[in-house]
Amino acid sequence: MSLLSIDAPDARSQLARDLRSGPPPAVLDEIAAAWERAQAPLPGPLELHFVSEPGLRAWGELRLPDGERLTSIAASEAIAIACGE
Repeated sequence: MSLLSIDAPDARSQLARDLRSGPPPAVLDEIAAAWERAQAPLPGPLELHFVSEPGLRAWGELRLPDGERLTSIAASEAIAIACGE
């Protein structure tokens, strides 16, 4: 029996326990801060929406409050706006 075969199941078990425990507190704090920034309204009457085609691509849309789409923007641009950049 090799050392690898003895240690592998225990290593997988530890990884599974680590994944179930969730992200570290510092990461959860960053997620909470990003959520708060994303809730801030955009200047003017614009609303930011995220749109996706499952398994294909995602993008953002700038809309008026009545839902009228003004323009589509790249996902990276939408994320930057949502993050307050």
